[in-house]
Amino acid sequence: MTDAARNSNISQAAASMAIAQLERALGVELFVRTRSKRVVPTAAGEALGARARRILGEAAEIPDAVRSGWEELRGRVSIGCMVAISPRLMPRLLAEVGRRWPEIEVNFTEGAAEELQQAAAGGSLDAAFIYSLQAVPGVDLIPVAESRMHFLLHAKHPLANRKSLHFADLADEDAVLFNVPPSAERVLAMFQSAGVEPRVRWRSVVSETIRGIVASGQAYSVNNVWPGMEHQYPESGVCLVPVADDVPPNGVVAAVPPGGHRPRRVDVVIEVAKEIAGAVATVP
Repeated sequence: MTDAARNSNISQAAASMAIAQLERALGVELFVRTRSKRVVPTAAGEALGARARRILGEAAEIPDAVRSGWEELRGRVSIGCMVAISPRLMPRLLAEVGRRWPEIEVNFTEGAAEELQQAAAGGSLDAAFIYSLQAVPGVDLIPVAESRMHFLLHAKHPLANRKSLHFADLADEDAVLFNVPPSAERVLAMFQSAGVEPRVRWRSVVSETIRGIVASGQAYSVNNVWPGMEHQYPESGVCLVPVADDVPPNGVVAAVPPGGHRPRRVDVVIEVAKEIAGAVATVP
């Protein structure tokens, strides 16, 4: 007991008290004192000692194991994605990451920007793809792609061949808007700042529904477009025309937990998103 106390840099009395407290907590005797006043472990004490040495040995290996896993391109990456972004990004992202790094498992959840950022700030998501105008405090932002506001028109709309259009050019036509807050409110504010009150006939939370309504010629819509999206439209019966009015930039960003060093597997997933969305990036 004296040697144990010395090796632990505590007094013999403190060591004896700690053993007594441990015995009370476990409800068993761990040591017995012999007639020669030696302290020897009981069978329970031997069992506890063996298990404790194994646990402490594994604990000592944790730093090296974590550092190794931090750099490995394997393991799970949990991604969040706004519903307005997900159908244009996630299918290609999953396919490309799976092709390059089969041992990276990408899981994703869709939702509104604020709840996804809260999950990223709390560490339950490794990253969340959102629009920059919907960023909230508590996360770090990594630019993924610049985007520009476009009108979404039926391919044979009379104004489809224009190089750009003002909100006023479509003031007398029906609109269908994306209806996940605060997207619709921001678009309406852009119209109103240009002195236009749009004729909003429908709202939808499903981007393919909006595209279908536009493709049928019943309404136009407004959409953020990044370079990697443009190839998706030519054969869908709709076309894109840039908004000529002055609107705030609203790029795609990855919201990540603040201040921390990310595992390399998370960074390569974000870099692939940059490639898909059209930003200049090189994946190691």
